[in-house]
Amino acid sequence: MKVLAASEDTGSVKEVICARGTDTSKKDGVQPKSVRNICNEEGTSIKSRVLQMEVSGDYLIACRLGGTLCIYDITTENYDLVHTYEFDEIAKDDKPISLLEDKVSEVIIVGFESGKVFFVTLNDGKFDFKPIKVDIPLKKKEITCLTIHPTQPGVFACGGKENDAHIFKLYEGKIPLKTFKNADKFFSNEILFSAKNVKNNHLDLRSPIWISKIQFIESEQQPKGRFQFITVTRYGQLRIYDTAHGRRPTKDYPLCDRPILALNYTTPEQNEIIVSDTHSLVAKFSLTEVDQRAFKSNSASAGRIIKPVAKLLGKYTGGNTGAVFDLDVVDDLVATGGLDRYVRVYELDSREVVAKVYIGTQINSVIILETEEEESEGTEYTDESGKKRKVVEEEEQDDEQDEEDLWKQLGEVDEDKSVVKKKRKVAGIN
Repeated sequence: MKVLAASEDTGSVKEVICARGTDTSKKDGVQPKSVRNICNEEGTSIKSRVLQMEVSGDYLIACRLGGTLCIYDITTENYDLVHTYEFDEIAKDDKPISLLEDKVSEVIIVGFESGKVFFVTLNDGKFDFKPIKVDIPLKKKEITCLTIHPTQPGVFACGGKENDAHIFKLYEGKIPLKTFKNADKFFSNEILFSAKNVKNNHLDLRSPIWISKIQFIESEQQPKGRFQFITVTRYGQLRIYDTAHGRRPTKDYPLCDRPILALNYTTPEQNEIIVSDTHSLVAKFSLTEVDQRAFKSNSASAGRIIKPVAKLLGKYTGGNTGAVFDLDVVDDLVATGGLDRYVRVYELDSREVVAKVYIGTQINSVIILETEEEESEGTEYTDESGKKRKVVEEEEQDDEQDEEDLWKQLGEVDEDKSVVKKKRKVAGIN
């Protein structure tokens, strides 16, 4: 498998190629086939570190701190840099918060904390258009997350600190490439939905708002103009919205007591999510199943409070320590990276660690580039219990044979000793 991890300390990207079973935390563990620096052009440092990564066709797109979008060719051995977009109209402390792709219009969208949204086009590798800047149509423009609707291009959702979820439209349908030369006449600013905070709690206190991630829920039966989406917050909450049922969330669940940093769906049906927080948690939750009495707390005025929560389907462990900043789900694998400088890859359903590689730097973003195994790793088969396993390699078979020979020799020694003891007893010797 091949995993890319954005390095916080050096500003480069680490390419990790390893097999299932790799574990660098053990002295005698299986080591990765390769760990090397890529995207390490001159001038790269912590001040220009990669914060967001995305793969589009044959290109790796990396958004760097300071307002630079780098396009790398993943078909080349060294991930050659083919183009760089500069965003000149942002402040030095303005950070990119999302890197999105509109596959219908074949454009890349970069959102910043200030509410500025930039559009660039790959244009089959010609890169002959300058980035187009559009401001989100909100009075309070400071945001911490931005996402695009998967089936309705031009529709976006965002949120932030004390800035509740909004859905807005920036354009209709497909953006023609020629529009980039006259963008002002094409882009619009239409707010479609503004969320409303949940009701005050039992003490009549307002619930604070700080959305960290937001995702649309795609449904084939969903009529145009109706939106379903979920948000997770820096206060450990999960909220589910349906615009057909009002501005407030239809469900409001506490998932944990720490800020949630990453969010992703685990199934095409989008009925399960996987989240991570600032304290080593990586866990899978159901959006349809509920534990009615899972959250319990005590209040001096209201007594014991019991709340329903989204059902916990399992935690992904394996030595996680500290914040997990990003995770990626591809097929049956989950990759995570964060503060403890390890890239971990799990099986999605069993939640077992299949690879654990120390890369020596804090990780901002991870991408599973390839899931296929190398031919040298053996042939896969299914055992009697239904589990997939690998055929033992020749070296492992040799080790087992040596071990069997050793036990046979020890058994022969024991038999010789027993014969000697019998002879001693016959001779009357104690």
